[in-house]
Amino acid sequence: MGLLRRIRSQGFTPKEFRTICIAALALLCVIVVSGAAVRLSGSGLGCVDWPNCNDDKFVDVSSKHAAIEQVNRLFTFLVALAVALAAAAAWYRRPRRRDLLVLAGVMLIGVPAQGVVGAVVVWTKLHPATVQLHFVLSMVLVWAAVLLLVRSSEPDPANPERDRRRSAVVPRVRGRVKLVAIWTGLAVVAGTVVTGTGPHAGDAKGDDGKACTAGAARRFFGEECDVNGNALVWVTRVHGVIVWITVLVTFSLLWQLRRLRHDREILLAPVTAWIVTALIQGALGYTQYANGLPVGIVAAHIAGATALVACTAWLWAATTKVATPAQAD
Repeated sequence: MGLLRRIRSQGFTPKEFRTICIAALALLCVIVVSGAAVRLSGSGLGCVDWPNCNDDKFVDVSSKHAAIEQVNRLFTFLVALAVALAAAAAWYRRPRRRDLLVLAGVMLIGVPAQGVVGAVVVWTKLHPATVQLHFVLSMVLVWAAVLLLVRSSEPDPANPERDRRRSAVVPRVRGRVKLVAIWTGLAVVAGTVVTGTGPHAGDAKGDDGKACTAGAARRFFGEECDVNGNALVWVTRVHGVIVWITVLVTFSLLWQLRRLRHDREILLAPVTAWIVTALIQGALGYTQYANGLPVGIVAAHIAGATALVACTAWLWAATTKVATPAQAD
């Protein structure tokens, strides 16, 4: 009770708020990986209903697949708690800032929206389009969480209620960062198409490891349990081309920065993190494809995609800063 009274009277300090933002971002990233584990373990239909696991039980851990799916669902409540705490902390933060409230609000709306999309995923028996939407929405939430963390680390503006932002880099550099963000988004979406076309659709396999159970998930460009090998090759190639274009756009950003010392100092850390993450992602991507998409490497690739989106959000956030009163006028 003493803590609650202190929060009501004094609010959260900027340092306390950043700590909460870090926790929310970490949990949002973890649930992406745990959701991937559900799919890669073939446990996507471990619970055949929502919000109940099945017709008989709200919570069911009687089988391996049901237990894996159930743990992921229950973990969602922990994520929702962290996001709700971040939104409350944004309101009680001193000084209160409009930009932080907006980003926290996006997350607060996004997590329940994820629950609704998750229900649709179950009701459509893991249709690849709904699973794709589920992942993309997760990336939007990670993006918002990174922006929230980066902006919470900035100095508070003189007038937080009328916060205005201005570009921290020259226009052509900001335009190139925007291109990096667009192409990174295209690469992520193309990657979800590859996953929805390949063997890891989230449905359980038969005892022989190949035959699918009744009512199993369908694939893009195929039917239930039918992986169209030719389609998988082509969507993988398209994904690869988009990734290479994204990398080239990023290196063109580096080329622009070579003579812009101020902009280079601002963007050096996020662009370096982006390039390192992208190189690791590329190595994982080619390795998983060459080895027949083993579950462990695919899981690492999904975690890498989440990290790459986070790095892109960090890069984007670094291109603007709070304007001083003179600059705002």
